[in-house]
Amino acid sequence: MTKHKITAVLGPTNTGKTHLAIETMLSFDSGMIGFPLRLLAREVYDKVIKKISLDKVALITGEEKIIPTNAKYFVCTVESMPIDKHLDFVGVDEIQMCACLLYTSDAADDSLRVDLGGRRIIKK
Repeated sequence: MTKHKITAVLGPTNTGKTHLAIETMLSFDSGMIGFPLRLLAREVYDKVIKKISLDKVALITGEEKIIPTNAKYFVCTVESMPIDKHLDFVGVDEIQMCACLLYTSDAADDSLRVDLGGRRIIKK
């Protein structure tokens, strides 16, 4: 994947879409993935910390917040995805659950409106 590229990965259940998203995120220097369920976010967090140093991975859900100072990767529930991060990769699992998702560094840098999971954000 290249910078500023939006890619949709579509396919039937159990075809490796989530696994691809995780591996793709980890191929970048920093990243974040939003999941529809807390338990799924926790499961992915547990897998990622086995591959990456524990102090480089954050878990952010409505119930849990584990945010190391040097976190480079963020595993979240969609509604808990922080909007103040400048990351190389952003992914959303089960994108159809979001009202609207647009996150590009171009939009943030140009002070344009950004919709993230149905929340309207105006960068100033």
